[in-house]
Amino acid sequence: MYKLLLVFAFLLSGCAQHSNNRLADDLQFQTPESILSALQETKPDDKDIAQYYLNIGYLQLLSGHFPDSIDALLIAKKEMESLAATSVSENIGAGTVNETLRSYSGYPLDRVMVHNMLALSYLFNQDIDGARVEMLQADVAMKKLFDKDSLSGQLASTHLISGIIYELLDERSNAFISYQLAEEVLNKRHIALPEGLKLGLLRMSLKMGNDQAYDKYSKAYPSLAEHQTAKEQVFVLYFNGVVSNKVQASLTVPSFNGQQLIRIAMPTYPERVPRPVSAQVGDGQQIKNTQVTENINDIAREDLDKEYPSILLLTTTRAIAKYKVVEEAKKKDQLIGTLLNFATLISEVADLRSWNMLPATIQFAYLDTNSDNIVVSPLRLPTIQ
Repeated sequence: MYKLLLVFAFLLSGCAQHSNNRLADDLQFQTPESILSALQETKPDDKDIAQYYLNIGYLQLLSGHFPDSIDALLIAKKEMESLAATSVSENIGAGTVNETLRSYSGYPLDRVMVHNMLALSYLFNQDIDGARVEMLQADVAMKKLFDKDSLSGQLASTHLISGIIYELLDERSNAFISYQLAEEVLNKRHIALPEGLKLGLLRMSLKMGNDQAYDKYSKAYPSLAEHQTAKEQVFVLYFNGVVSNKVQASLTVPSFNGQQLIRIAMPTYPERVPRPVSAQVGDGQQIKNTQVTENINDIAREDLDKEYPSILLLTTTRAIAKYKVVEEAKKKDQLIGTLLNFATLISEVADLRSWNMLPATIQFAYLDTNSDNIVVSPLRLPTIQ
């Protein structure tokens, strides 16, 4: 028999710049239900639909409103897919005023993680087939985002969740392949494999009768190779903390002729990142600690770093365009030109949108037990039997 436990905890971090970011910060010390209620009282701009429903759906998952979570996340997923071809008018607006005039279409992290959260919502809604379909779509999304020179959009947690779902369905070969893919991503990210993943690789290779693979992993993890499967298999996913919010880094300088002020504003992430804190799962005789499978903070930064050159190019191009507009206005009327210069300064703001209510890290633990007295600290949520 299998059990899947999903555990959430929140840690303190830095301040936010906008109301959405403030709510994300509040999630670190308030209940998901209270943040969900506050967010639902706001009306999103048409350009922020994807971000809004990503956060709504995630909060509904945390709150145990699984059908609602599925509905919200599907809206966000559809919105991001439809924005794959960005409109010309939005590009013009972003190029002449600021980046926030472009509809939020999500980063690679968002486009894959939405499948993770949908799959978990389906699982807790007792629809394992729906979860399986979602993870097949996640695999397609990762293949589309694949870049041999980077790990953009490649999530170990996605492969891990896929492996768990396949194992729940007794699709041993698919489960083994998914666990291997999770291992590959973790190795490339230089993250130590969680013990639970090592056990999954051993367990599936043994069940498939793949002697070569089992020999490989039993030599790599000899102490785990003697592990015996008990009547209960418990999978624990621990959502730790809240991912960092973006902040704005801006610079205002005089033009080369001293006639104007020019402002550059770029999104960035704060340097300080909370250390991951693990959870524990036990049955009175043994205790297992959750271990990091995905560092969302690091991946969010990778996504921004990859986009940074194009953001900087557009920002500097926009600054030149604004300078020329103000220069022409001043030739006709000095006062109007000065006022227009002021308007270009205050309109130049960085785009700080992101899926900013995701956990800072996703952690995993696995427990075999003959006991029904399973305790997870700090919090236990609904289980799938």
